[in-house]
Formats: sequence, C-alpha cells, structure tokens
Amino acid sequence: MPPLDSAQVNDLILRIAKGDASALDELFALMGKRMFALARGIVKNKADAEDVVSDSLVKLVKYGSSFREGNGYGFLMRIVRNTALDFLRKNKRTATEDIDDFFSLSDERYSPEKREDALILENAIRSLPPLEKKMIYYRYYLGLTVREIAREENMSKSAAERAVARAEEMLKKFLKAGQTREE
Repeated sequence: MPPLDSAQVNDLILRIAKGDASALDELFALMGKRMFALARGIVKNKADAEDVVSDSLVKLVKYGSSFREGNGYGFLMRIVRNTALDFLRKNKRTATEDIDDFFSLSDERYSPEKREDALILENAIRSLPPLEKKMIYYRYYLGLTVREIAREENMSKSAAERAVARAEEMLKKFLKAGQTREE
C-alpha cells in the first residue's frame, strides 16, 4: 500500500466532522484498502468485511466530531477494529485476530523491486516473537501511540515504549542481516 500522509487523514476526518460529504469519498479512496484489510483480518469473510467498512464509515460520520487533531489514522483504524469486533459479538462469533493476517504489505501495483522489498519486510515481521510482532502491529498497522498501546496491553507507558523499541530493533537486525546475505 502506498505511503500514507497522516496530515491528510487528519484533515479529511475534521472535514467529515464538519459535514463535508466529499471528504468521506476522499478518505475512502485513501484508506479503503487498509480499512478492508483490517476488517477482513478480523471477520475472515469478504462480504462481512465490506459491511464492517460501511458501518465504520457511518460511525465516523456520526462520531467524527469526537476526533481532536492528532492520530487520525489510529482513530479510524480503531473504529474499524471495534466495529469488526462488535460485528462478531452481534453474530455470536469468536474474535480471532491473527496478527500474521494483517502483514500483507505487497501490492500488485508496485514495481517488482518494491514488491520484493515488501515481501522481505513481511517475512521479517513474521519472524518476530509474538509480543514484538504485536507491538509492530499496534504501532505501525493500527497507528496507535505508545500511550494507547500501553492501555491496550494493560502495561505502563515506559514498558510499552521499551517493547516497541525492542520490536523495532529486532526488525532492524533481521533486515540488516538479510541485506548482508544478499551482498
């Protein structure tokens, strides 16, 4: 997926909160694939994931005014995640968030080189121990802040900071070792 402009996401959410309908279309064009990937990873079904994304957009319109500048990406992805989990509860299905399902970073529109880099990163993430993999998922996929990760995992902010830093360091080492082998 292409790099994300977080300021653009923030701006679009603020515009949606003010009733700008065109901003919703722009946000969906920018974030739709990411929202769908997260929903499908949780509900495990394409049609249900599409419903979750639609419901998430409705919730964004309804509750967007509660967004106060900052982490718009994380705000939106939490809406999608919570909507997906609510969907499962409502349909009496068990929530199973298999983090490995979320690390599909390649896109058919990428150049062969970029696709190869994405696959290397996917393999590096999959090689991490469970806690470190979860930290990468929270920080970079859901876009949570360290404080939000601490709350999610019921740990102190400093413990969450150390866990994220440890995960990032392990990821860097794996990627560096992979580069050395190819040279």
